Amino acid sequence: MIAIICLIVFEEYQLVSLRKEHDELAAKHAYLLERHNELAAKYAILASKPAEAAYIIFRDGEHVKAKNGLTGEIDFSGTDASTVIQWALDSLTPNRTWVEKVAVVGSFTLSSKIRVSGYTFLDLSQANLTLAVNVNDNMIEASGWYFTIFGGILNANGANQERGSAILVKAEAQRFFIGYGMRIFNAKEHGIHLQGDYEHDKWVGVGVIADIIIEGCGGSGVLSAPWSADHIFSRLNCGGNGGAGICLSTSDSNLVENCLFWNNWKGIDIYNSRHNVIIANRADYNLCCGICICKNSSENIIVGNEVYGNGEHQILVESEAGTRNIIRDNGGYMAENSGVTIFSGDGETTTFPIPHGLSGTPKSWSIEAASADAMGNRYVVANATHLIVTYAVPPPQGNDNVVLVWRAET
Repeated sequence: MIAIICLIVFEEYQLVSLRKEHDELAAKHAYLLERHNELAAKYAILASKPAEAAYIIFRDGEHVKAKNGLTGEIDFSGTDASTVIQWALDSLTPNRTWVEKVAVVGSFTLSSKIRVSGYTFLDLSQANLTLAVNVNDNMIEASGWYFTIFGGILNANGANQERGSAILVKAEAQRFFIGYGMRIFNAKEHGIHLQGDYEHDKWVGVGVIADIIIEGCGGSGVLSAPWSADHIFSRLNCGGNGGAGICLSTSDSNLVENCLFWNNWKGIDIYNSRHNVIIANRADYNLCCGICICKNSSENIIVGNEVYGNGEHQILVESEAGTRNIIRDNGGYMAENSGVTIFSGDGETTTFPIPHGLSGTPKSWSIEAASADAMGNRYVVANATHLIVTYAVPPPQGNDNVVLVWRAET
């Protein structure tokens, strides 16, 4: 009997152990399935950047050649780099719904603009491109869905042009990437110009523009113009441009983050634009101002930026700017302040100025009496430097007897 009981207990112990092991394996299986799904998603993203180029453009003596990335054969060659690059881009699979890549390797002078269409990965990471004299056009024009312009050095040679930007994204363009180790300089107009098509209801939207140095352009480093929206601008370094480091002009719902704007006319210019988030940028030593909000720009969030050493204003909110813009916690610009200020009444003085320390005239304020002698009928006005409290009847004479608690914000 004892042996049978021991056997039953042992079998129950084994059953509990097996159940515990089963539960542990099930948990591991769920974890591995989750990791598999995560990796599958990552590989799907990586798959959008083709590992092999359909064409590789390189120089061989006086000729520029287009090498087929699949066969290794030279499919096209010539002496004009623009012609060969454009031939390769135009020779990708028609009407494709997958991304194909053209890689440009070496230094080239472009005699005409390069046109990039959807589902194209233009790899310029090993390229140095210069626009020839008097082309008077953009270096690269792009439109369509799911294109990428990756890396490279783009010298737009603006001193020898009458017009043109380094990169123009126009008409209908969606879900695109530009940058990732790119340098743009010397454009006659803008470094990167995003421009939709109002007449035909075509938007430039949902782009990621990141990791780019943009210098010495006649216009803005980046211009997001009308019918261009919903972009992420990240890790841009824009300096020495004649316009803004970045200008959002009738361009809504963008995120500008972790960028550096220096020695431009304006660091960040928000013109007639709404619902933009400007966060964690530096806008220093720009000639006019670090950040400008103007012309019916409403409901923008300007938080956590650094603005120092700018010429006329750190942050300029023009009189024609819109409403409900949130400006908070920006280094170099005091947008809100509060405190307790103590005066000694003399029985005659009715006016008590409180320095508010803000970067401009506050739009709203509150003042409360924190002592009996500070009670009484009073009114408050504000200017660029002070809240001015005026009593109908002078507070009585006393030592530190007029105590006011105040708060103000621009």
